[in-house]
Amino acid sequence: MKVLFVNPSCLDPRVTDPDALQIPIGLYYLATELLDQGWISGILNLAPAGPANPSAKGSAKKALNLFTQSIMQEKPDIIGFSVTSPTRINAMACADKAGQILPDSLIVFGGPGATFMADFLFRACPALDVIVKGEGEFSTGKLVHAAKKAKDRFGTIHQTQAIRKELVQDLDQIPGIVFRKGLNIHDTGQSELVKDLDTLPHPSRYFTYQHLSMSRGCPGRCTFCGSPKFWGTSLVRRHSPQWLFEEIQVLAQKGVTHFFISDDTFTMDSDAVRQLCQKIINADLGITWNAISRVDYIDESVLGLMRRAGCIQISFGIESGAEPIKKILGKPIDNDTCVAAFDKVRAAGILPRAYFIYGSPGETDATIQESIDLMHRLGPLSTVFYMLVTFPGTALYNRALQKGWTHDGVWQKNIEDLPWWELDPDMDFEQVKRWGDRLRQAFFSNLEEFVNRITRHPDKTSAPLHADFLSRLAMTFSHGEYARDNRVRNAEQIAVNLFEKALQFYPCARAFQGLAMIQQKQKKFSKAMALLDKGLSHFPENKDLCVCMGVCLMNTGDFHNALTYFTPFAHDPALGQYIKICKQKTRLS
Repeated sequence: MKVLFVNPSCLDPRVTDPDALQIPIGLYYLATELLDQGWISGILNLAPAGPANPSAKGSAKKALNLFTQSIMQEKPDIIGFSVTSPTRINAMACADKAGQILPDSLIVFGGPGATFMADFLFRACPALDVIVKGEGEFSTGKLVHAAKKAKDRFGTIHQTQAIRKELVQDLDQIPGIVFRKGLNIHDTGQSELVKDLDTLPHPSRYFTYQHLSMSRGCPGRCTFCGSPKFWGTSLVRRHSPQWLFEEIQVLAQKGVTHFFISDDTFTMDSDAVRQLCQKIINADLGITWNAISRVDYIDESVLGLMRRAGCIQISFGIESGAEPIKKILGKPIDNDTCVAAFDKVRAAGILPRAYFIYGSPGETDATIQESIDLMHRLGPLSTVFYMLVTFPGTALYNRALQKGWTHDGVWQKNIEDLPWWELDPDMDFEQVKRWGDRLRQAFFSNLEEFVNRITRHPDKTSAPLHADFLSRLAMTFSHGEYARDNRVRNAEQIAVNLFEKALQFYPCARAFQGLAMIQQKQKKFSKAMALLDKGLSHFPENKDLCVCMGVCLMNTGDFHNALTYFTPFAHDPALGQYIKICKQKTRLS
């Protein structure tokens, strides 16, 4: 039995959202279950080929062509798509193509988009056979088993452009799916949930990836989020710290050095976080990772362990500084709690990132100013500003339906998302755009001051981690996103200050390198090499410092000595051109 899982492409370019190119962790879980049962399965990621990846000149046509080539080659019996509202258009186009090329293949949709848009998708996509709602492990396994049974017995899954009646009978017994039953659409009710997540097999045995999840569900009830309805329960279920540690350990052995832990509220269970972090520390994995959490689930005693275990960033949904807006969004957390959390995270040497939403119901110039005032108090070092959009499955979307402001037919349009301002008669785009511009302007005009608030004087044990934190932040100003953003003022000087401050606390290879690269950029090669000499006295085998020194020497015409710094890393293809030039110049001299 051949099963192909597909991650479709978004409709529009998403330059600043690398997550749009990643395979959802859920597909890895599903594929692993099937591989363990001996059923052939694979995952096709269409996102990098589509519009979500403009850097590679992706397009809807490229994504569809890649899909077509893949199914013609693999000829899968079942094709399962992970569908969100932004990927539904590509998923439907691929499903229709599969229906033409492989008419006997069973076409299955799953994921939040499919769960909350079932009626629309069945109307809009004639090739669609089955939708798996919510959590998919149990339902998908039973679905594949039923399809295999039908194919083994009759040789086909379909009959006269419809699912075989024998397969329909088995599908009736599977909770958590919606499927075509003759001319009707039949829903079998709530899906069966995995009570103990540790019973799931480790996807790392078959796949390599960076995005992880320790839990399913969220204690919050945000009205703009579909998580409460998708997971189908108020109970947050978790992998044990040991299970997730084993997953991280295997992936680290495969060469993954940075992870994204995508739990809605990672720090909710502080004891579990402590155990996980201690295991990572004891194993000395040398990894870094980002997490997501809520400001009302921050335990100061845990943050130090998280930092030692490699955590370098925590993202928080702040949403708004105005209490009425927070109430509407289902996140009534007081501003003092937000400020306290950011202070604790920053003091631990972890970068606090703030998410703000604008254009909410009841938004005004005054509520935007309250968000700006809160931002000033928070002093975030990274921010994301989102225009409020409404997704099926959320309380806000249901509110719009009840008011008659929208209907499911809106998804027939060639759009990814449905902004709230399009529904709310009291708002218009220009107004909402001005609010977003005000928020962004407030952040970038105060970013230098936010950086200057980092005044912690760490003790000897935490000094290396604090220097690491400062140097990482500095790199964003010297060579990262802030260096490329013309809204950031004095980026290079901010970087210099941070690098120098880092070195005041502890010798840090990245700080030596960063300062040297700035001097190199300014053609001050002697100063750059003096810094690199200091750095190499502490870290004589550091590749980045050696390469930087080699480049400086090349710029001064000393190709012979430059070669001595490149040669230990000759296996790196990126250095091939440098080595070639140095050898040529050395021979000529």
